[in-house]
Amino acid sequence: MIVKSTLLAVVVFLGSLSLAEAQTFVNGGVPGPNTALGWNFGHIAYCTTYNDGTTTLHYAFFDAGGYAFTNNPGFITLAASACQTGNLAGLFVTRLNPFQWNAVATFPYK
Repeated sequence: MIVKSTLLAVVVFLGSLSLAEAQTFVNGGVPGPNTALGWNFGHIAYCTTYNDGTTTLHYAFFDAGGYAFTNNPGFITLAASACQTGNLAGLFVTRLNPFQWNAVATFPYK
């Protein structure tokens, strides 16, 4: 009986490992004409969402050119107000080619 219980526990444990995979967030886009490493600020002209069947990406297009996309729900929630109002927003750019960023800031004014 102990062997059967141990075997059952091992099967349940190994089966649960496939359910516990980490979610990978993507932060990318296309830099605007004056984009540099570090904080870059601009006004968001509009936002859109795209789903390819497996991944949902949220895009923010800036007035001065360029756009950013992410699937990180924390960043999406933070940027939603700037998408609706056109208020000032900032991205912390970590790479230009390929374009990558890792932080968002929004402000309550234009």
